[in-house]
Amino acid sequence: MQKKSIAVVTAPNMRFVNTGMTTVELAAKRFLEKVEPEAAVNFFSIVPPNPSSEKRWMMMDLGAPHSSAKGVESLFKHNPIYPNIDELFGHDLILYWGDFLQARHYIDDECVNRTSEIYGISTKESQDFCYLALLQEAAPLDVHRKSILFGSSLLYNKASDYKESRYSSALRSLLTNSQAALFRDPISSVRANHLTKNYALSHLGIDPAFLNDTDAIARLPSSKWSTDLLDDSAVGLFFGTRTSAPSNLISFCSEIAGKLNASLEWLPWFPLHEKMRQESTGSLSSRFKRFNGLRLRDIEALLPRGDSYSQGDLLTALPKYKLIITDTYHLCINAWRAGTPAICVGAEMNNPSQVIKDFKKRVLYEMFDAQEFYFDVSAIEQETARQRTIARMSSIAVDTDLIARITERIQEQTRAVETILRDKIEKVLAHP
Repeated sequence: MQKKSIAVVTAPNMRFVNTGMTTVELAAKRFLEKVEPEAAVNFFSIVPPNPSSEKRWMMMDLGAPHSSAKGVESLFKHNPIYPNIDELFGHDLILYWGDFLQARHYIDDECVNRTSEIYGISTKESQDFCYLALLQEAAPLDVHRKSILFGSSLLYNKASDYKESRYSSALRSLLTNSQAALFRDPISSVRANHLTKNYALSHLGIDPAFLNDTDAIARLPSSKWSTDLLDDSAVGLFFGTRTSAPSNLISFCSEIAGKLNASLEWLPWFPLHEKMRQESTGSLSSRFKRFNGLRLRDIEALLPRGDSYSQGDLLTALPKYKLIITDTYHLCINAWRAGTPAICVGAEMNNPSQVIKDFKKRVLYEMFDAQEFYFDVSAIEQETARQRTIARMSSIAVDTDLIARITERIQEQTRAVETILRDKIEKVLAHP
């Protein structure tokens, strides 16, 4: 019997710097190993994650993969779609996995520009390619039918996006004819119903990172950085790549940690400290300069085990923290999945980039009734609210019943979605 082939299409984790995106891809690898252990699984992305270019592709681009990403590139071995579109469509199953892969802003603003620049093709050629690769525009119907969309989001699509008939027609066709489209949030799920005019079908999935388990995390290398951390001894803090940090953030979080009889540690989900070092002039004054509200000196003081760590260390350490405080979406997801409560902080108007706007964090917390763990940054910034916020955060961090209820909701939805996804994958692969 011939071995089945599965193509997993993900957003490129540029320079492999994003630990959250690593966990999304790790979940695909682990889940498919459980469902179809004999299948040949190949990863694809619209452009290579580590292009041979000096261009800095996003805020956290250090120009090369950071040392914390060791083991990531070899684990997934991405194929760029541009020269390999026929190979992609030739797989027995095409699995679009996570992120904003079918969102109008992601395709037209980000993918088209990156593809055009990396491959030296015109904007028109790039758009045609991206619509074919991510929306399967003009692809044969049998390609649609062996495709599954999982964990993607249309959260920031607007009615005006569908006025452009090319995008709406291509997306509608893919949603209607694919084997399944299971989005990570309920708003995207309803938008799929609006597009297809089929309200009897649920399109609700979950973020792929929730599908990870300890065996998946163990695929990444780890070290004494994580094993030396004692259980419940620290509050983990990461902030500043999504929401500007208030000037009093460190002292605020230190006070919460003190109330919990724990130390405060910097959890370097992104290598923000390394980015700050790159932009430092080397002078003493530069170590006091603020980057998105934070100072390098303050971050370094919160790294008691140093900064020789891996992404595997970060994930291995998560269950050991008493509490996580962050502005970062996938750190919240991975903390809750690991059983550690995560307080998420956002701002109403924080970033022009659709991909990292704070609204997605608010939706995440609302869908699991975890609103009490979501705070606007003003609750930290405003002196009049500071003590009330500290008292509230300290209280919910030890409310084991509340934490258990939220964790149970997440686990129940994860198990239900895993069953649906497994059935859909087996149905596609059972087709001769």
